[in-house]
Amino acid sequence: VGMVAIRTKQILFKTLHFLFFYATMVISQNSIVEQPKANQSFFAKLESRILEIDSHLCVGLDPHIKELFPGASKDELDSKTEEERCDAAFTFCKTIIDATAPHAASYKPNAAFFEALGPNLGMTTLRRVINAIPSSIPTLLDVKRGDIGSTAQAYAEACYDQSNGLNADGVTLSPLMGWDSIEPFITGSYFDKGAFILCKTSNPGSNDLLALDIDQGT
Repeated sequence: VGMVAIRTKQILFKTLHFLFFYATMVISQNSIVEQPKANQSFFAKLESRILEIDSHLCVGLDPHIKELFPGASKDELDSKTEEERCDAAFTFCKTIIDATAPHAASYKPNAAFFEALGPNLGMTTLRRVINAIPSSIPTLLDVKRGDIGSTAQAYAEACYDQSNGLNADGVTLSPLMGWDSIEPFITGSYFDKGAFILCKTSNPGSNDLLALDIDQGT
């Protein structure tokens, strides 16, 4: 019975994940009225790209420090300057982009790996990588933000702003704090952006919270 209950919850969470995704897509697409192709919403841009190349491939851009300097010892990695790490990260990502662009429906850079490159050039490098992605291919910024109010608004600006932000087309979000944590990313001036909402994630530790049996009152 316990296993059946857990399996049922897993199916429910996956269903909710789909509904969150679908609701976000509807919000993004229905807000647009005959916009020119250059100003497509995230999901319209993604759909166009999928139809164009007949591929659903989303390419992750995760510049792990060890992959930037293969074979380097920990001491050697620690001795690398921020500029050296960032240059290597950009080259690493640009090589992947150039190799996969004919087949990529989207790119998903993970902000954490760029933040870890250093406080001065890390996010600048992320913006360089996003700029290197062909404009016809949507960029989904993997940040998993999940705050509210002015903080959520600031996060949205940092992700989307063309001049002072990262100029991403969409983001990943953690909805634990509710609609307040999602709204700034897909409404107002960002109505045409996209958001992928975490629900039941695949990591084993997610069961610590997302698979709790609350019927037992614990």
